[in-house]
Amino acid sequence: MKPPTAGCALCGATWGDDWEEVDGSRLFFCCEVCAKQYRGIVGEAKRRKGWAAVDKVEMQGDFRGRVCTVRYGPETNKFLISFFEDGELRTFAELG
Repeated sequence: MKPPTAGCALCGATWGDDWEEVDGSRLFFCCEVCAKQYRGIVGEAKRRKGWAAVDKVEMQGDFRGRVCTVRYGPETNKFLISFFEDGELRTFAELG
């Protein structure tokens, strides 16, 4: 998995101190909510696409909804996602 080079693996924030293992990689998160959201994205993308792993997660958008690009090898998929306050996935819809 290729997380950002600095900051939280999900949002890029540099504060906090939450380290978690996701798919065999130890990743930095600013908070437990970002970690839960990231694990949710990775797990749901793997489940829907039948992938063994996820190489990269990229996000664009805000709390109202985000476009999430998920990559595994040569494959790329985009999803519209949103979350509940606690970090659980609310929406995970495949785009195009």
